[in-house]
Amino acid sequence: MAVLTKLTIEEINSLIADTNISFNHIFETSTGISDTTYIGVSNSDKYVFKLFENASLRDVKSQIKLLDSIKSLNVPNVLSKDIKLYKNKPFTLFSYIEGSCSYFITLNHLEQITLFLASLHNIKDIRFPKKNIYEISSFNKMLNSLMDNKIKEEIKNKFEKIKGIDLKSSALIHGDLFPDNAKFINGKLSGVYDFTQSCFGNIKFDLAVVVISWCFNEYSFNNLYFEQIIENYNSYSNKKIEKDSMKIYLLYACLYYALQRLYKRREDYDEYLKKYEILEKIL
Repeated sequence: MAVLTKLTIEEINSLIADTNISFNHIFETSTGISDTTYIGVSNSDKYVFKLFENASLRDVKSQIKLLDSIKSLNVPNVLSKDIKLYKNKPFTLFSYIEGSCSYFITLNHLEQITLFLASLHNIKDIRFPKKNIYEISSFNKMLNSLMDNKIKEEIKNKFEKIKGIDLKSSALIHGDLFPDNAKFINGKLSGVYDFTQSCFGNIKFDLAVVVISWCFNEYSFNNLYFEQIIENYNSYSNKKIEKDSMKIYLLYACLYYALQRLYKRREDYDEYLKKYEILEKIL
């Protein structure tokens, strides 16, 4: 979550008037790269106001429908009665998940986040028409948009090594389950949020995103954590995964998120290029 479009408290209160909730205070969030998110306080209650910077109205409505169908998994409740637009951008009001993001990752955190992911992948009979943005076509679109030919060539060369990857869709995925999209209270998972990029996609890619973001301490990869994630996932999921099959997905996830950061003009894109190189050597 983050703030890309500045809004005043008066503007936000006007936008959420149909909920009969009025904020006394608002706070900008500082993490995330995709959308504008404010924490609003009404009396002693907290809420999340989100302005979708890039998603279409149709995509946001699909996300809302998704959240309603998986609310048993500790995800935010949607409080807006209708999804409306502000300067042609959809917005909505969500319930606030208590707790805090954990950046000191333990095996306990991994077990709970893997259980969440397996439970998500096990859900059946959900029609979810939103486009899968993790496919090769989306990857190539971001790659072709790069103006820096040196970086473009570097990513092309790295992708050439994994171009045989099979990204066949098989389940509902989160796609963006980084540590800043989950909260814990006293070590217990209190909720997962930011389903903006969720879609019907590839479970190994979804698991790879967790591995590349939860199993690194800066640039030190914890192989024990990686093994624990696979073991836990296979215990909870009806879809089994071999650890040796994951390398190509880990490398693709690194390239994908490096590209996404470049596409959004973030300067920290090289974090995942470095992680690619580390994983390529040690796995």
